[in-house]
Amino acid sequence: MSDDNQKTLCGYIEEELQIKDPQAYISLIEPATHYCEGCGRSAAKPENVCKPKKL
Repeated sequence: MSDDNQKTLCGYIEEELQIKDPQAYISLIEPATHYCEGCGRSAAKPENVCKPKKL
């Protein structure tokens, strides 16, 4: 995960991070503080989603 700061969860899902490295994916979403108004995914940091909205 070298380009972490530039990717959103959508990018990680495309690369199947949730399958290849579940713990790394979980670290991006736990504890969730924001969600994406576009796709509904939740994340620990606003920069991890495309259209962040505070929970």
